[in-house]
Amino acid sequence: MGSESDLVALIAAIYEAGMDFSLWPGTLGRIAAAFGAPSAGMARQGKTLAECWGISSGIQPAAIKSYVDYYHGVNPIWQRVPNTPAGTVQTDTMVIPRRDLVRTEFFNDYMFPQRIGGLLNSVVLLEEGRQTVVTMHGRQQFDNDDIQLYKLITPHLQRAVQINLKSAQTEINHAASIEALNRLTEGVLFVDATGAVIFANSIAENFFLADTGLRQRDGILQSKVPSQTAALHALIAKCGDEGAILSSGGFLSLSRGAGRLPLSLMIAPMPHRAPDWLIGKRPVAIIFVTDPERVPKPASRQLIEQFGLTRAEAAFAIEILNGDGIQAAADRLSISRATARTHLARVFDKTGARRQSELVRLLMSGKLSMQRD
Repeated sequence: MGSESDLVALIAAIYEAGMDFSLWPGTLGRIAAAFGAPSAGMARQGKTLAECWGISSGIQPAAIKSYVDYYHGVNPIWQRVPNTPAGTVQTDTMVIPRRDLVRTEFFNDYMFPQRIGGLLNSVVLLEEGRQTVVTMHGRQQFDNDDIQLYKLITPHLQRAVQINLKSAQTEINHAASIEALNRLTEGVLFVDATGAVIFANSIAENFFLADTGLRQRDGILQSKVPSQTAALHALIAKCGDEGAILSSGGFLSLSRGAGRLPLSLMIAPMPHRAPDWLIGKRPVAIIFVTDPERVPKPASRQLIEQFGLTRAEAAFAIEILNGDGIQAAADRLSISRATARTHLARVFDKTGARRQSELVRLLMSGKLSMQRD
């Protein structure tokens, strides 16, 4: 290692690889150069081939593959210390005497053909019998100065690998969440306190493309009707108030013109734990958008079984899902307004809903729940 600034630059490169796994080959090359070694590798060693992988710098890909596929299984160093704690730094001679190592298949068929005269190994992760190591391959054996320098670098290697793991898990969770949201029959939006759209699932994106009454202007969520836009932004702002609780938010219908059923929106606060300074645009609300013209209605039998409705009540509840009011639902069923109100009161009582918008949301959620089951 040339100077203190060189060490700082090397540690910075290690953390960059922690943020982006694809940078490890280049970083391994820099680590090897710091030790005057021609090559270095990172490998995970486990009990089965499926648990093993390896990347390297300065080693031919075929050689690293042969190690993962075969020579890892006959590596006497791994066989002697499979459960060495993370943070351990050791040379090959600290694990197995040189006279014993040179008699092994691993030395004669793997190390010797690649002119590897010594190994300097750092255990950076130990998990459920799997050991991840970063190993320097020297032309000769490593000395005490090399060991001490590697002990200085190893904690940074450990943290970088832990960052890799957390980033990978976050990416998996993120991809799974997006996939789940895109499979919903509702539009889903995350918005900040100003109404700016931070995320929209595929259904919501389609709403923006079609003439649905929901749109963006300069990234801000809006309705075609100014008064409805004001009401929407007021509900969103309430979700962003300090101390907002789950009862914040509310329901809203957005007009779409003559002959079109309105969109039904449910706005709810979106709590998070990250500090405001860490997030550029902090989502404060999640909005579910239901289009009664596109989302299939639940079957009468489904509502009868799930909520204990009568056939007449179930038929009325399905008509209410159109979102155009009691009288329109009564007209389609050829019943009086008084009968319709009686049905609505009984449906409220059996479902626990208190408003028509809440009933719509409950019935559609019930349908989705049964579909998942």
